[in-house]
Amino acid sequence: MENKIILKEDFINEFYKKIHYYKFLKLFKTRFTINYKNKEYKKYNSKAPKEIHTILKMVDILNAENRREKYELIHDYACEYLDNEFQNKNVCGFKNNMCSCNRAKIKSKQLSSCCESGKTRTICHNFNHQKKCCNIQSLGCKLFICPHLRKKGVKYPIKKIPYLHYFLSPRQKLICITSIFQDKKITVDKFLKFYKMP
Repeated sequence: MENKIILKEDFINEFYKKIHYYKFLKLFKTRFTINYKNKEYKKYNSKAPKEIHTILKMVDILNAENRREKYELIHDYACEYLDNEFQNKNVCGFKNNMCSCNRAKIKSKQLSSCCESGKTRTICHNFNHQKKCCNIQSLGCKLFICPHLRKKGVKYPIKKIPYLHYFLSPRQKLICITSIFQDKKITVDKFLKFYKMP
């Protein structure tokens, strides 16, 4: 069964208001398409109008073939959202491979403070020292905001990320923020263990 979602003027709020209804329709193997300005979109396409990118990604999640695919898409889209936010806005204030937190503390050797274990004070084994980046996609790490940025009012709560807010149960949301230093497979496996999504 196919369901066509026609986006009108206030389409973002309307779509979010009906998301639980769309999730219910998935119980009956419904597939969704988006109609926007007389054009149809069956899946996310970077060439589609930018204002509907988030909705198209949410339709991808709704149309996923199985639970694992759904949770992998949720994980990927949430990571992509956070990467774009932090890189485009330079939230961490990087200059010469050093974040604003480390510059404030004058710890030149601590180029990856967010990648340090609070207990052992060792750098995560997934951190690539040459490239100064992570070798994995860890949703828990991407959601982490250091105390230095929190004092400045920087927040990225789960309710601000639609893929997590609308598709995960409270327990799965807790998994998101506690899965630090863990790769996508481990996090998705945990999501599947506590799934509630059709």
